[in-house]
Amino acid sequence: MNQRTKDGFGMVSNTVLRNPEFTLGEKALYAYLSTYSDSETNELFVSVKRIASEMNIGVSTVKRHLCELERKGVILRVKRGHGMSSVTKLII
Repeated sequence: MNQRTKDGFGMVSNTVLRNPEFTLGEKALYAYLSTYSDSETNELFVSVKRIASEMNIGVSTVKRHLCELERKGVILRVKRGHGMSSVTKLII
């Protein structure tokens, strides 16, 4: 078994990773999100708290990077309703 992929993997768009307009933090978060996204729908659901914990960064940093990725048009966040967290879809 390939050691690099044994625990799962995600495909990451070079459009994001090679674009100098994205910060290192935004690229890292986008790559992280890709490991959670469904391979057919590109949708994912993971809490900000979990992202922060697994990436070893603050919740406010996660929220800031998510807002920037959405503003730059590479993710779409949709509220689930009744105060629930959002569903995210990778656009690129």
